[in-house]
Amino acid sequence: MLRYRDRDMVVVAVNVGEFSWKNANLNKGIISAALHGVKYLVLPLVLIMFASTALSNFDAPRAIETMLLEIQTLVLIFGAVLLVLGFFKGAYPKGSYSRLSFGMTVAVLAIFYAFSLLLDGRLEKEFADTLFELDLDLLFALYFIGAAFNILVQFGEFIDHRRTWMEGTEHAAPREKEDPNEHRWIHDFRIRYGSLINGLKLSKRTLVGFVIIPLVFVIILKAAFSSLDFEQLDQLTSSLDQVSTFMLVLGLPLTALAFFKGFYPRGSVSRFIPAVTMVLISLYWIWVLGLEGEMVLDVMDSITFSLDYSALLFLIMCGTAIWIVYYALELWLHRPEWKEGGFQKDIGKKKERRKRRKDKIDEAEGIETATSVVENDL
Repeated sequence: MLRYRDRDMVVVAVNVGEFSWKNANLNKGIISAALHGVKYLVLPLVLIMFASTALSNFDAPRAIETMLLEIQTLVLIFGAVLLVLGFFKGAYPKGSYSRLSFGMTVAVLAIFYAFSLLLDGRLEKEFADTLFELDLDLLFALYFIGAAFNILVQFGEFIDHRRTWMEGTEHAAPREKEDPNEHRWIHDFRIRYGSLINGLKLSKRTLVGFVIIPLVFVIILKAAFSSLDFEQLDQLTSSLDQVSTFMLVLGLPLTALAFFKGFYPRGSVSRFIPAVTMVLISLYWIWVLGLEGEMVLDVMDSITFSLDYSALLFLIMCGTAIWIVYYALELWLHRPEWKEGGFQKDIGKKKERRKRRKDKIDEAEGIETATSVVENDL
């Protein structure tokens, strides 16, 4: 009846029906719940246990023990909720509204989870009184930037897998056919070839590895140095500030390039160009962070410590440069397969991608065979 009265109502009914348990997979849900439980429940509790043991040996203030108990309670509450949500996220298939809903809820709730552990600033204050002043709000801001990518990843996964999920229904849009013989290398940059989830995931890993983690170390080092009292403190702080600026100047372009490298499929020129550019920038990143292969420290007024490790740094850079050869081989080896498979998105596991490409080739060969048979009959 709904289908007869209004087609839009059919779409709504289909979307609501995607929450039906018949679409879920129990085994995948259990695996996802286990992974979420380890990440949000088990590991935090283990860290709290180690912290409690260490503080008990050093006769820590009572306030810190009370805070650890509060944090433990928050971990149990949020961890249990995220475990349940993780079960439903993993149980429902990619590309469905049900998985998108639970995935978005997990991504947003994880941010509130991390923010609640700050205890409204009391943890930072107690940390400053006990050890040294550490800007936990700034550390949370860095975490928030990385966690925000998880929200975008849910949308990317939904968009990339939506067509596969909808195939076989009247709501699936027909695939655009393309003649491989008319394809040119400039066509590799077409957006429809790209995968949002692959681009966002690689972009996030690059941001975390080249920007967030180094900045976290810099913030902690600056906070630790601020509690010390020696003459070279200002010089060290200035050097750390320069490193922070350097991380942002090179890390953000690498993050942008990583998106396009992951976005476009293997075998495309559109993936090869940003991949090689990333390697070149990484070489400069290693050279600068390696202090150009030489370290000089003024230990005392009359004593200078010098270390030349330029040969080792050069070997590291040569090893990194080999990735250019790898990406060239990737382009050469995967391009025929990508072309024969009908220029498909690079989504799913390797076995699933190969199966889709094989089905595409078999379908094309079947059409050619049927056409030949008809022509022979005529």
